[in-house]
Amino acid sequence: MKIIYSEVVEKFQEILNTPKELIDEAFNKPDATDIVSNKYISFRNFYDFFMLVIFEMDDIKKTTKILNAYTIYPKMMDGVDISKLKPVKMLEEFMKLYGIDRNIPGFGPQKFLINKERGVCFLGILDIEKYSEATKSN
Repeated sequence: MKIIYSEVVEKFQEILNTPKELIDEAFNKPDATDIVSNKYISFRNFYDFFMLVIFEMDDIKKTTKILNAYTIYPKMMDGVDISKLKPVKMLEEFMKLYGIDRNIPGFGPQKFLINKERGVCFLGILDIEKYSEATKSN
């Protein structure tokens, strides 16, 4: 399956410390994966940090599009033991701390939202400045 990287991944891989080799390893050998709507959320533990990868797969075109990838250090998570979380919960906790509110019609400002009953899935937008500042100490 061919891997395609989103413009976000290409543009911010240095700032987010998400080199393609680590993204590929997290994608190919995840510790855990959750599926939300048509998106997959996987993570891999690299001993002192986690790589969280969000992607879509197109079986017809035989491609995978990496939408986002984040390097998450446990120290950044305000005491949340992310090693015990499922991927979607890890992403939710991460976005609570480092996401930007976005107005979701009917739900108001949200940093992360999954509502299966209404078919709403918003996986978040990263506050690059806040994230970058947090990673400087790691």
